[in-house]
Amino acid sequence: MKKLILLVVTSFSIFSAFAQPVGMLNETFNLKSIETNDWFLTPNGENPSVAFYPLPGSHVLDADGIFNTLTAGANFSGNSVTLHSISVTLHDCIEPNCYYEDLYFYEILTNHNLESKILTYNYNERNGYKYLSLRDSDYNLALYSTEPAPVPDAMLFQTWYLYMTEADLGDPVFYPGPNPPQFTINPDFTYTGIEDCAIISGDLILGNGGDYEFKLQSQNYQQDESNCPPGPVEYTLYDLMYQNPTMGCTLYTGSDGIDYLQYETYAGFISYFSNQLLSVNENNLSDLVIFPNPTQNKLIIQSATNNFHSVIITDIHGRIVISIKDVVSNEIDVSDLKLGMYFIRIESSEGNNTKKFIKE
Repeated sequence: MKKLILLVVTSFSIFSAFAQPVGMLNETFNLKSIETNDWFLTPNGENPSVAFYPLPGSHVLDADGIFNTLTAGANFSGNSVTLHSISVTLHDCIEPNCYYEDLYFYEILTNHNLESKILTYNYNERNGYKYLSLRDSDYNLALYSTEPAPVPDAMLFQTWYLYMTEADLGDPVFYPGPNPPQFTINPDFTYTGIEDCAIISGDLILGNGGDYEFKLQSQNYQQDESNCPPGPVEYTLYDLMYQNPTMGCTLYTGSDGIDYLQYETYAGFISYFSNQLLSVNENNLSDLVIFPNPTQNKLIIQSATNNFHSVIITDIHGRIVISIKDVVSNEIDVSDLKLGMYFIRIESSEGNNTKKFIKE
């Protein structure tokens, strides 16, 4: 009996050591992003990937980069995988995005000496897709999924005028016309823009959104101050200046028929754009009050006239959770919302305004 129990325990231990990767075998995972010292979204139009295949008593990893491929033996144990016997094809990578292949192969999967490497993996399935991450001991990280590359919405390709920014729990900052910070996104994901007297330009990478509709990452940012008078230039679109962090985006058409783009870099740090210059009155609902804040069940909105056309409540990722048109009461039921921070946008004959509130 003891031998039987020992056999069962031993068999279970062996099964546990090798059972975890079964769901991710014989599957091609698309590389979505890399984190080394910074975040890097997979460049537009590129298809780096990874796949694990079973062999008798072991596994093999095949990874496609930008121009080359990497192959390695793969031994699984618990939630880790050891890559060994690593080889890389030696084609000269001459494309602009070869930097991404170097990061992928020589920072994540191995090093320039093709030495063995132990990676911690995490695998899960949700919403019909499979997700995989590989992380080394230095916390370099690769994120994959079977989710297809995002398809850009044609609405994105137009000129966007900044009309408001918010920073955590601070008061909103408004940017009324006639020449607010602005940038135009082109179908090839280049952009040009105007900041004060300067011309800005660069490129955008489009990525899957996760909790957002999609993500954007700026690169190759440039400033042209040749037409500026002496003195400092007032820049506002700092998120375009720097490659990190990525911008979690939401795109929609409002009840006023205007297109809106908003992106969040850190939680609560949000920039709001529209495809039309908003008049001063658009942002002039200055006496708007919402209470109680924080709230548990009801949120009361109050202004000089209490004549509200519509109310839109979004979560911190820009997703609309409540939308009310033809408002008949200044009491908004928020009892069904999850705990956390939200933004409420009120449109009225007095103008428009956005406030933050906490659901507790």
